[in-house]
Amino acid sequence: MKRRDTKLYNILFPSWMFYLWPTVLWLILLVGNFAWDSAVLLGAMALWRWADKGQVWRRSILPVWVIGFLADFAGALLVAVLYFGTEALFQITLPFTFPGGMLCALPGLVLAGVLIYFLNRRFSFRKTGLDEGQVKKLSLALAIATAPYTLLIPIEWLYG
Repeated sequence: MKRRDTKLYNILFPSWMFYLWPTVLWLILLVGNFAWDSAVLLGAMALWRWADKGQVWRRSILPVWVIGFLADFAGALLVAVLYFGTEALFQITLPFTFPGGMLCALPGLVLAGVLIYFLNRRFSFRKTGLDEGQVKKLSLALAIATAPYTLLIPIEWLYG
C-alpha cells in the first residue's frame, strides 16, 4: 500500500469568513440563527410574562432573522476590512489571537449589535401590536443575545 503524505493544515479558518464566502456551512448558520433568534425572542417574552408570545413570534421572526443575519454579515465585513486594511496600510499583520484580533473583531461585533437593535426596533415589530417600550426591550434583548460573538473567538483556539 502506498502511504499518502498529504496533510490538511487549513481546514479551519476564522469564523467570520463563514459570513463572507458561501459554503455548505451557510445552511447550518441559517438554521442555527433562526433557532437562536426564536429562542431569544420567545425567552425574553416569557421572562417578562407577555401574552400572545406565539402571535408576536409568527409576525416578527422572519424580519428578526433576516436583520440578524445581515447585521452579522456587516460586522464580519467590517472585521475583514479592518484586518486586511491594517495589513495593507501599515504593513503589519494583526494575528487572529488576543489582543490583536480583538482590535479588529470588536468594532464588527459592536456594529452588528447596533444594527440588530435599530433595525429590529424600526422594522421587525410593526405588525405585532407591541407598544414602543416593549419593542425597545425586545430589540435590546435581541441585540445583546444575538450579536455575533463568534467574531471574538481567537483563531489560535481553533488551530491549537
